[in-house]
Amino acid sequence: MSTKEEFAAGRKLYYAVFSKFFVFCEDKGRFDGLNQMLDLIEEYSLNDEVLIAVKNIKSKFDERNPENLIAEFDDIFHTPPRPLRNSLSYYDEGYEVGHACADVRKILAKTSIRRDESKFKENEDNVGFVFTLMNEFIGKFGECEEELFKAIINPNIDEFIENLYEHQNSEIYKDVAVLLNEFIAFERVALNSPKPLRNENKKTDGLSRSESIRREKNRIRKLRSEGTYAK
Repeated sequence: MSTKEEFAAGRKLYYAVFSKFFVFCEDKGRFDGLNQMLDLIEEYSLNDEVLIAVKNIKSKFDERNPENLIAEFDDIFHTPPRPLRNSLSYYDEGYEVGHACADVRKILAKTSIRRDESKFKENEDNVGFVFTLMNEFIGKFGECEEELFKAIINPNIDEFIENLYEHQNSEIYKDVAVLLNEFIAFERVALNSPKPLRNENKKTDGLSRSESIRREKNRIRKLRSEGTYAK
């Protein structure tokens, strides 16, 4: 295997691991093979943070008895009143099924790959599905791989990672967040995609922040013109 092929295989491995951690699935064997994948990441870890995170995950997870990980996933992503959003549209605009979802569908349309709704219950911009796509794209659809990372993952993933790390029910997933954070930093270098500035145009109470600011400025301007606004 050439160096280029090894590099691609390593990246595919990480995305396969994150696919397992973030794709919702009712299959009892959803985490089969994860221990072996984590062993490989540990053996060829990117840095000390990755090494420590993997060791922590392995100390708390047993794929032969994954009930604690399944329960933690449900507590984080499904349990009211504030399940963690795992839609990249939400981190882009503040609501589900936004531009990010439409853009992933456009990227998919350039390939022969389609979402199997019997396996993937969520929309195309779900983080687990996007990581699954990256695993499929690497080595097959180079342009789509770069577009998916640069246009969808890179601008929106940081807030998701922060929220996952800080979630009150995160224990194993706290270390998964560390692992994901370190890998995204690696991917940004590999794909020449600098870390973006925080998106300030996300919706707030049904409006984007930029639109809310614009309306507030107009309101103040109107009050001033009526002589009813005081600093």
